[in-house]
Amino acid sequence: MAKCIRDELAKQFLPDLWSEHLFELGEDTLTNLLRFVQCYDFAVLVISDDDVTTSRKQSQPSPRDNVILELGLFLGALGRRRAFVVVVRTEEGSPKVPTDLLGNNGVYLSKNVHKKLGRERLSRELKQLVETIAARNDEASLQLLPSTGLAIGYFENFITPVCQELANSKTISLDEVEIDVSKGHFDLAIVLPKTLSDASIEGAKKFCEEKGVKEFSLKTSARSFPFFVDSALQKGRLVFYDYPTTLRASHESVQLALAGPYIGYGKYHSVLDAKEINNFERTLRLLLRRPIAAGFRENVRFLRLA
Repeated sequence: MAKCIRDELAKQFLPDLWSEHLFELGEDTLTNLLRFVQCYDFAVLVISDDDVTTSRKQSQPSPRDNVILELGLFLGALGRRRAFVVVVRTEEGSPKVPTDLLGNNGVYLSKNVHKKLGRERLSRELKQLVETIAARNDEASLQLLPSTGLAIGYFENFITPVCQELANSKTISLDEVEIDVSKGHFDLAIVLPKTLSDASIEGAKKFCEEKGVKEFSLKTSARSFPFFVDSALQKGRLVFYDYPTTLRASHESVQLALAGPYIGYGKYHSVLDAKEINNFERTLRLLLRRPIAAGFRENVRFLRLA
């Protein structure tokens, strides 16, 4: 059943089945699981009648103990909105479910629905799960890693004051030439590095050299903000660039989260890199929907480095 659910989710997402070579050789299961909770955005746990539990002199079909442990682990790490239970009913009813989950909404499948009633019926029964994951994937995630908090600070302490100042300016002096930026004739491109290790001063310098942009400083009533500007207008608009080195904190956090007795950059570093950069951008896009950004949200865009 787990493979059938994976195949259904694969139509829209990138799911992994834990039993298929995810656990690294030479490491215990719990260590691998603790890594998973940081690397994945969602978890789907299948509760089926794999075992039998006798409680208070009554026997009842029940899931394996490890499934319950994993369910608690992912619920604690990802939260109830990102860890889901799929219960596979038996002819006698549902297998034993932890009492703490009673009353919670979950997905309840008919036994062997994929065999007796076909994949089309399975798709219908999983429709709500797929739609829920799709909707919640657009939400910013506040977990153990810091990209959400970094994005909030970056939005409030850089994007908002800079864009408000630019939106209220009539001209910007560039190479002793006054450039008209009235009526919002400017863009601020947020440059997102390919990896978190590139979120550094060195990475910013490399970007500037390759892009041919130069340093620029904007003075506001609060302070001066350094970033970059393209001396050539693009379709009559002045384009500014900022390279958020604040993401360096995410890089350091990933190193701590994956600390171990080895040196190098493994596959989990790449997974967490992408997750943090994606969530940083997602959070900024959500913040740009706020009323405070009404006067400049159309001026902010994102540039992803390949």
